[in-house]
Amino acid sequence: MKNRIEKIKSLSGSWMESYFYPPASESDISEYEKNKNIVIPKSYKELLLLTNGARIFGADICLYGVSGDIKHYVNYDLADELVPKELLILGHYNDMLICYDRRDDIYVLYRDEKYERIKEECVIFNDFGEVLDFAIDVADEEDV
Repeated sequence: MKNRIEKIKSLSGSWMESYFYPPASESDISEYEKNKNIVIPKSYKELLLLTNGARIFGADICLYGVSGDIKHYVNYDLADELVPKELLILGHYNDMLICYDRRDDIYVLYRDEKYERIKEECVIFNDFGEVLDFAIDVADEEDV
């Protein structure tokens, strides 16, 4: 995860500036999970221990944190509670939400539609590192 963050920082040019918040602690994460009655998936916890949220590539991507002075917290619903309960909101990528599907143990890029109807159309990842890899690949292509 740390290598991915360093790669994102190296891609940050004028329009692609990125900001990473200071890390969350294990106790910040467990307290947030307890207070919100949620379980944050392991690979996202790994990210939180390195950065408690981030604004990446000029805020094209916002990753949500669990504590401190940040704009959005994990499971913050920009969609006025239209996101299905099985999805844990971890951030947003342009007009899509970055979510963790608790039922299927996958990460998805989701738009505000009936999830069951469009699930096959969503971009799906097995761990959060793959989400960052996808974003890095897109930024690399745009930078060419």
